[in-house]
Amino acid sequence: MAAQYTRPVFETVPPAPKRLLVFARLPERGGVKTRLAAEIGDDRALAVYSAMLRDALASIGESKDDTEVEVMWAPAEGADGDALSRAFGQRSLAMQTGDTLGDRLSMAFSERFFFHRTDRIVAVGVDDPTIPRPLIDTAFALLESCDWVVGPARDGGYYLIGCRGPAFENEAFQDVAWGTSSVFSSTVAKIRAWQRNLAVLPMRSDIDTAADLETSEWRPE
Repeated sequence: MAAQYTRPVFETVPPAPKRLLVFARLPERGGVKTRLAAEIGDDRALAVYSAMLRDALASIGESKDDTEVEVMWAPAEGADGDALSRAFGQRSLAMQTGDTLGDRLSMAFSERFFFHRTDRIVAVGVDDPTIPRPLIDTAFALLESCDWVVGPARDGGYYLIGCRGPAFENEAFQDVAWGTSSVFSSTVAKIRAWQRNLAVLPMRSDIDTAADLETSEWRPE
């Protein structure tokens, strides 16, 4: 009697419906916090950024069953498996693509909505090293009934932005004067012009300059 062949059964795990994208850089001298480095020097800026990255990732925490935490790392000369692991731990990783921050945000959101079938996406950086995970979870919860959610920063930018798939528009990240005090207001104006529902989170502070570092309650250890 011929032996019977049984196909192996591979369990497929559906992707998490929510994805938290953490935009970050590898800690490299001369490649991080350039505005801050111009004031306090490359070595000190590197030490500050390394501490900010460590504390932000610790505050954000790990993936959950329904939420994938994915670090979007910017291309860097020193990027290899060991360097990425040291900087970002065992979190999911993807390299940023695009010439501008707007391009990189747009590409990241588009790929995950249309190829990974993600339901809701929230993006943050590490310029706010104490951003609490409960606040991020609140942003995801707001997206159950709102199309977009934005967290304004005191310098006129934003520390968090998110949306749900059906409401996504690439134009949200285009023609934005990044690094200026009009980022939040111009982004909100676009969303409202599309007649989308928008939730605004409490205002928080980023650390981009020596003055920001001086006035912040956070201190690098």
